[in-house]
Amino acid sequence: MTSLVLTDGFEKLPDQIMPGGYSTPPSPLSSRHSSQDSLHKTLPPGVGNISASAAAAAAAQKKKGLKSSLGRFFSKKEKGKTKEQSMMGVSPCDTTAMTSSYGDGDMTADTLSLSGVLGQKGDFDRRKKKKHELLAEAMKAGTPFALWNGPTIVAWLELWVGMPAWYVAACRANVKSGAIMSALSDTEIQREIGISNPLHRLKLRLAIQEMVSLTSPSAPKTSRTTLAFGDMNHEWIGNYWLPTLGLPQYRTTFMECLVDARMLDHLNKKDLRGQLKMVDSFHRTSLQYGISCLKRLNYDRKQLEERRKGSENELIDVLVWSNERVIRWVTAIGLKEYANNLLESGVHGALIALDDSFDYNSMALALQIPTQNTQMRQCLEVEFINMLSVATDRRVESDLPKS
Repeated sequence: MTSLVLTDGFEKLPDQIMPGGYSTPPSPLSSRHSSQDSLHKTLPPGVGNISASAAAAAAAQKKKGLKSSLGRFFSKKEKGKTKEQSMMGVSPCDTTAMTSSYGDGDMTADTLSLSGVLGQKGDFDRRKKKKHELLAEAMKAGTPFALWNGPTIVAWLELWVGMPAWYVAACRANVKSGAIMSALSDTEIQREIGISNPLHRLKLRLAIQEMVSLTSPSAPKTSRTTLAFGDMNHEWIGNYWLPTLGLPQYRTTFMECLVDARMLDHLNKKDLRGQLKMVDSFHRTSLQYGISCLKRLNYDRKQLEERRKGSENELIDVLVWSNERVIRWVTAIGLKEYANNLLESGVHGALIALDDSFDYNSMALALQIPTQNTQMRQCLEVEFINMLSVATDRRVESDLPKS
């Protein structure tokens, strides 16, 4: 299968309104990569002249009449109830006992309901544990993927690939072994399993290729095992990784398309603009540099998290800085009033550290600092160049006059 590698991050494309009802405000940087009840009532006349004593007397009389009517009503009701109980042979004491009995019944029902929920959870946990054990046994024994049985394939799809339940159910009915699964063509995946979304099919094909390589005695071993075991699945991409790039607005589309880390380097412009609704050219560039960072770390999630933690409060390792970390840096250099303009901007550490065309003017544009505010722009230039010199491998010539 020919891999479709993202190579168009810098193409000049006009920003458009997203099809299908999605609309993401264009980045101010995209032009650099494209062509840039209350109701008041009034009293009737004369009411205000009624004396206070007359009003009080009228209210008291009304209250007395109401109490008398209610007293007669409940007295009749109680007599009728007592007569009915007497005719049925039920004493007041029996009524109390019945009420108590009904209460106990409700409590028993609630207890049984709670026991049922806990029992279901226990069964679910046991089934999940059994699936993990099946996968662990297959990996420990070095069983080639083609020799995996149906239950192991189902466990793999559910736990490591992260396929939705309906796809897993279709595979359980139609795929009985790893040999059958690995031999499926793209057309057969669509017809036999019912996967019509092309990105869902891409997800499955890449996962199959990886496990075949990982478990084959003759194939070269891959070191990107965090992808094989689901550590960077579509939930991680949508809930964690995209927000750290400053692109949380694409979370829904990426998760609907089940995009996991192994798929990122195979997305092309058609996928991004169509299925994933990423029409902003600068946002695609931002995504590309986020992918470049993951590749430099060999898709090691633990290393990424450790390096980000290590640079939380230090001017080091800009490559792994999140969008939130860049915002804190902007605040620290005295540009707090502009810092939040970086939210959903796509500006993150890997973009700054790897994109030679992203200079302090680009940052000023992203921050939306007015061109006439020369003082703030000069402050940004000094601090930006210092950051590049201290915490990245980039070297940038300053436009500031030398002293």
